[in-house]
Amino acid sequence: MSQRRIALRADGGGDIGLGHVMRCAALARALVRTGAEIDWFTTTPTVLPVWLDDLAHIHVLDDEIETDLLAPMLVAAGSDLLVGDWKSTPADLVAQIRQTVCPVVLIGGFTGDAVADLHIRQGFAETSDAPQRSSLSGASWLLLDDAYAGLPPRQTGTRITRLLISLGGTDTALIDRIEAAARQTGALAGAEIQVRRPGGTRDGRLLQPLRDALLEADLAILAGGTTLHEAAATGLPAISVPIVPHQYDRAGQYQRLGLGLMIDPEKPCFERRITETLDALAADPVRRGRMARRGQALVDGRGADRLARHLIEFSLSQQARSQ
Repeated sequence: MSQRRIALRADGGGDIGLGHVMRCAALARALVRTGAEIDWFTTTPTVLPVWLDDLAHIHVLDDEIETDLLAPMLVAAGSDLLVGDWKSTPADLVAQIRQTVCPVVLIGGFTGDAVADLHIRQGFAETSDAPQRSSLSGASWLLLDDAYAGLPPRQTGTRITRLLISLGGTDTALIDRIEAAARQTGALAGAEIQVRRPGGTRDGRLLQPLRDALLEADLAILAGGTTLHEAAATGLPAISVPIVPHQYDRAGQYQRLGLGLMIDPEKPCFERRITETLDALAADPVRRGRMARRGQALVDGRGADRLARHLIEFSLSQQARSQ
């Protein structure tokens, strides 16, 4: 098997969160284990895990002229495959790269009109794509850091002693409303309420992984992004509060599959519903235990390794087809 040179394209920060970066970083680690060489293209070089410098060649892009620069930079790097995880996917650029440079794989569901050689959906349930879009979806393909693989079953306590509140890396005032509602919840009297704010998202060396906080908490209030996947892998029951439109589908899957609950922040009486839901979950350890078991049964934390092996085989098959 010839060594593959894989390019990853992802950004992060206070305006778009950290999910794009963290899931691609997990994939980069898994790809390196297959023997691949990694080039990482980004417009936000400071919002990267510090350890990524040892795994990948980091290339800084100017977002205003990315459409002119990315394809030539991929050619110069000798890329065999581009894995793109944009906030908003540039359909014309994807088409150009596919036609002139290499096959393209897109991660996430926010890909607009872009058509790639393969789409990797990030959600708990399998979803169907348009006929012209080859895709992989479902919990088996969730991209999580190695730290979430092989965790022991969670032991659910009868009381809530620690509540975690985190809305990821996106700056939003909603977190203050959630904290205020939680502190007014009678069932949490005496419990520790840990609030993780995105203050470190401007410097990747300040990023604090949530794994330990997720493992130590008894219950969480989280946004509808990648942290929901991490919570499921740790067996942590949670209330999901989607903070951007594309998180609603994932939060809905989370609730339908019995992994946790969803509360829409756009509906009336948001704070009251937070308090009532916290009270109900605190009083029902059996329900929380069921959520924990379902989460860990569904999300095993090994999706990055599965996808890395698949992408290597996919890249080789695409190369053979073009010859």
